[in-house]
Amino acid sequence: MNITFPEKFSDLQKLADKAVCVPGDGGLKVVWQDGQAQIEYSQKSEYFRALGWIRQWIREGKKQESRKEERSFQHLTYMVDCSRNAVPSVSFLKDLMVSMALMGYDRLMLYTEDTYEIEGRPFFGWMRGRYTRQELGELEEWGEALGIELVPCIQTLAHLNAIFRWKAFAGIHDTGDILSTGEEDTYALIEDMVRTWAETVKSRVINIGMDEAEMIGRGSYLNRYGYEDRLTIMRRHLQRVLSICEKYGFTCMMWSDMFFKMFSGEGYYSKNLQITPEQKNQIPQNVELIYWDYYSRDEATYVRMIENHKKLSDRIGFAGGAWKWNGYAPLLNHSVLASRIALPVCKRFGIGNVIVTGWGDDGGEAAQASILPVLCLYAESCYADRTDDSWLEERMHACTGESYTDFLRLDLPNLTPDNPCPGRVAVSPEKYLLYQDSLLGIYDRHVDPETYPAHFKAAARELAEAAERSENYSYLFKTLHALCRVLKLKCDLGLRIRDAYQRQDRAELSRLADRASKTAARLEEFRRKCRKQWFLENKAFGWEVLDLRLGGAKTRLESAAERLQDYANGKIDRIEELEEPRLLLDERENPGYRTLPLGDNTWKNMVSASVI
Repeated sequence: MNITFPEKFSDLQKLADKAVCVPGDGGLKVVWQDGQAQIEYSQKSEYFRALGWIRQWIREGKKQESRKEERSFQHLTYMVDCSRNAVPSVSFLKDLMVSMALMGYDRLMLYTEDTYEIEGRPFFGWMRGRYTRQELGELEEWGEALGIELVPCIQTLAHLNAIFRWKAFAGIHDTGDILSTGEEDTYALIEDMVRTWAETVKSRVINIGMDEAEMIGRGSYLNRYGYEDRLTIMRRHLQRVLSICEKYGFTCMMWSDMFFKMFSGEGYYSKNLQITPEQKNQIPQNVELIYWDYYSRDEATYVRMIENHKKLSDRIGFAGGAWKWNGYAPLLNHSVLASRIALPVCKRFGIGNVIVTGWGDDGGEAAQASILPVLCLYAESCYADRTDDSWLEERMHACTGESYTDFLRLDLPNLTPDNPCPGRVAVSPEKYLLYQDSLLGIYDRHVDPETYPAHFKAAARELAEAAERSENYSYLFKTLHALCRVLKLKCDLGLRIRDAYQRQDRAELSRLADRASKTAARLEEFRRKCRKQWFLENKAFGWEVLDLRLGGAKTRLESAAERLQDYANGKIDRIEELEEPRLLLDERENPGYRTLPLGDNTWKNMVSASVI
C-alpha cells in the first residue's frame, strides 16, 4: 500500500502484509487462519474494513475466523464541521480517516462555509483557519489511499454569516447570513467556490447546502426588486447553482428542509404536509435531497418524512447526527438511540446515501474525536446489521483502540439526575452551568442544588478512571474531568449566594467568596486542559474565542468574590444583582416551579441579559 500509517495504527502495515487479496463480485469476505488472511472485496473501503476485522481477531487471540458482509448503504459518509471556529487539522483528519477506513467508510465530507482558500478573494475565510489547496490536496491523496472520497460540502445560499462581516461582500448580502440572489456578483462568487473544489479534489459530488434560509428575499433583495414568492426565488437560484456545478462536472446534493418549510408553511417535520404532484414538479430532479434528522425518537417520523421525500424526488439521502454541538460534552446516548431507530427505516426504504454529521454550533467547543461511537454504530448498521452495545464495544476497540462504553461516559456532564438519557433530555446543562454568571443567576431556577454537586463529583471520578484506561484519547476524558470539577463547585454557587444574601449572613457570604475564588482556579485548570485538546485536534484559529469565553467566566468569578467580600466586610451596603428575582426561563412542563434542564446553546445569551 502507498501509505505510511500514523504511529497509533502502526500494526496495520503488518496486517496488510499478511493479507492475500483476490477480486470479488460484490461484498466483503475475509478468512483468517494461522496468521494469514485472504480478503475478497469489490471496493477499497471493504478491504480496509477487512483489516479492521483482522485487527480485532489478533487482539482477541483468534487463530481462525471468517467473515462475510454486504453493505446496506451504497455510500457511508462522515461530515465534519469545519466552519464553527474549530477547523480540524490535517494531521487529526488523517488519524480520523484511518479509523473510518477500518470501520468501512468510503466518504469524508468537509463542511466548509468559508474555510477554504479561493484565489483572488483574500477576505474569504480570512483569519478563520481556512484550508489551503495544498492541505486539501494532501487530504485528498490520503483519503484516496484509504478508499475514502473527499467530498466538498459548501454553502451557496445561507449560513455565510462569517463573510458578511467584511465590506468586500456587502454588495451580495440579502439579510442575516443569506446571499442576495438578485446579483450577478453572487453567482461569480459561487462559481469561484465550485471551481476551487473542481480544481482541488477528484470527487465530482458536491453538497451545495441551501438549508435554513427562511428569510430569503426579505432583505436587500426585497428593497431592490420588490416582493417575490420565496419558492420562486429559491427555484430560480437553485437552477443557477446547479448549472454552475454541472459546468464543472459535479452532481449535486442539498439539504431538503427549505422545500418542506415552504410547502407546509410550518416547520421541517410538519405532520400536516401533503405532497402533491404539482409540488414535485417544482423540484429539480438532477439534485439529491438529503433528509436530515438529528432529533426524532420514533419510527413513525422517519417513515413519514422519507415517504414524503420520495414523493418529491427519486434521489434521496439521509443524514443523522453525532451530537457534539451543544457545549463541551457530547450527547452520544441520544445519538445512539435515535440512530438505532432511523437506520433500519433507511434500509427499509432503500436509501443509498447515508451521512453522519458532526456539527459544532456556537464555537466548536466539544472535541472532534468524541463522535467515534456514533461513527462505529453507523458502520456496523451498514455492514453487520448489528448495533447492540456488546458488538459495538468489540468493533470500536478494534478500529480505534478505545472503549465504546467509556466514550459514552463523555455525556456525564450533561446527564444530571433530573436530565437522564434515554428519555427527555436537554443537551446543554453543562454549558449554561459553566457560563452563567454567579451573581446574575439567569439559570438558577433550573438547577437542583440537592443533587447536582454530588453528580458532578461522581462524574469527575468516572471520567478520571476512563482517562486511565484510554489508549489514544485520554485527553477527552481529562478535559471533561476538569469541567466536572468546576461544576461541582459552581453549579449551585449562585443559589447559595442569593440565599445567604437574603438572610444577611455575611459570614456565609465570606465563605462563598472563597468558594468563588477556588472555582475560578479550577476553571483555569479546565481552560488549560481544553486548550491542549483544541491544539491536538484543530488549527489555532478559533481558540481565541474560547480563551475569551473561559477567561471572561473566570474573571466574573473573581469579580463576584471581591463583591461578596466587600459586602461581608461592610465596604458596600448592597449587591444589586442579588436583589433581582430569579425567573423560570421555560415553565411549560412544570408551571411555577423549577423545570427540567434547558437546551440552550448560545454563549452570549447565557452570560448576560445585556447586549453583547
